[in-house]
Amino acid sequence: MHIATTAQMREMDRVAIEKLGVPGVVLMENAGAAVAREVMALCGHTDLRRVHLLCGTGNNGGDGFVAARHLLLSGHGVTYEILGDPERIQGDALTNLRILRSLGLEPSSRSGEAVLVDALLGTGSSGAPRGAIAQAIREIRASGLPVVAVDVPSGVDADSGTVPGEVVRADVTVTFGYPKPGLLLYPGAAFAGRVVVDAIGMDWSRTGVPTCCRWYGMTEARVALPRRPRDAHKGAFGHVLIIGGSAGMSGAPSLAARGALRSGAGLVTVATPRSVQPIVAANIPEAMTVPLAEDHGTLAAESMDGLAASLERATVCCLGPGLGRTPQAAAFARQCVAQCTLPLVMDADGLWAIAGHEAIVRSRRAPTVMTPHPGECAHLLGTDTATVQSNRLSAARQLADRYGCIAILKGAGTVICHSTASPQQDSCTIVTMGNPGMATGGSGDVLTGVVGSLLAQGLPPYEAACLAAFVHGLAGDIARNCRGEHGLIAGDIAESLADALKELGQ
Repeated sequence: MHIATTAQMREMDRVAIEKLGVPGVVLMENAGAAVAREVMALCGHTDLRRVHLLCGTGNNGGDGFVAARHLLLSGHGVTYEILGDPERIQGDALTNLRILRSLGLEPSSRSGEAVLVDALLGTGSSGAPRGAIAQAIREIRASGLPVVAVDVPSGVDADSGTVPGEVVRADVTVTFGYPKPGLLLYPGAAFAGRVVVDAIGMDWSRTGVPTCCRWYGMTEARVALPRRPRDAHKGAFGHVLIIGGSAGMSGAPSLAARGALRSGAGLVTVATPRSVQPIVAANIPEAMTVPLAEDHGTLAAESMDGLAASLERATVCCLGPGLGRTPQAAAFARQCVAQCTLPLVMDADGLWAIAGHEAIVRSRRAPTVMTPHPGECAHLLGTDTATVQSNRLSAARQLADRYGCIAILKGAGTVICHSTASPQQDSCTIVTMGNPGMATGGSGDVLTGVVGSLLAQGLPPYEAACLAAFVHGLAGDIARNCRGEHGLIAGDIAESLADALKELGQ
């Protein structure tokens, strides 16, 4: 599903009205009716028959006026109030306020328990709510009553998901046209509740306005999942070479290998320091292993000598899990990136080694996929984790552009971005599968293996990255459903990959 920023949705509205001939009042009518339907459904679940709408003076308030009329005519007890100067209400919103008043419904304060409708600010606002709006938001939060938000909860930045001040916590958010990034990215997503997307009677693709990214779901995943021919053999599904491991860090490359195998790779080889190789071989007998020369338990420059044959046989290379952050390991990683002609997936200590060496990555002719968590992304961009988390979409775009790669910024609301060197509509993707139980050591190593596996099976790099993030999150949710969140470990995610792929293949 496409995702639109505030500016893109505003332009779509303009084109729909001015060029496609759809009156703005019709769009507002459809939006308010969509809100009313969700409010009625929520009333049915809560046994509340009264509704109180808090309306601003812009179009978001106008949607609220329409919703109030539909609810009134359906037999619900309706009250509403206007926050701000009513004299500022104009256009379609004023038309609908006048209709509401003609039905005998004047603004008044709430009396008694009711479902609340947040029609205060919408997508056009920025910065922290102030004055009467901020006070109204505090009262909504304090009431403990169920809330339906119109387009976006007031106080959430629709584009970034940041929450600079007071914010409404909604049970349901009804958003119009396309979902907004801030409803899917944290912390905004935590305040949106269940997100309902209503097209409000339009095929928005007809406006011709490009969107910024897409929300990746089951439909997209099922289309992307590669089908396996009946006469296939293991060579048909690629050979993933995983390079990593160090003394005390044998688990990371083992988990990456398990992730690759459980997501369908035909062959997997782990190249690791000689002292680590027996441990990895015992951990995962389905994978082949290659012992490499080492320097005090880590890979070093001389380790490259033992890699030539493995690189020649492989389809895809994954670099970094458990590699270590010693100077010799970092030098090895940079040398490997420079010499590897295969599609390359970089994670963990491989990313740490390449920070500040953008030219090495940009000069590669084969695609590169980088899979940082927020701290690693901050290191790669020369900033701090808080800055990355304040606008994850922007950070992932910067990373992809700076290093000329496909970036997978892991976390709640995983963001996958193309470099703008290969521009296309929806060059960013948001994946919302997954759960807090996946915040455990080794989870990212499993993802590295899944990305490598899907690349080896022939998916285009960007699609492989998006599908990998989705499958990884789905596997985490399947594991959570079996074991709960608190005790989830990375091995549970790896073992649930087969179930996730089975669900997609049905």
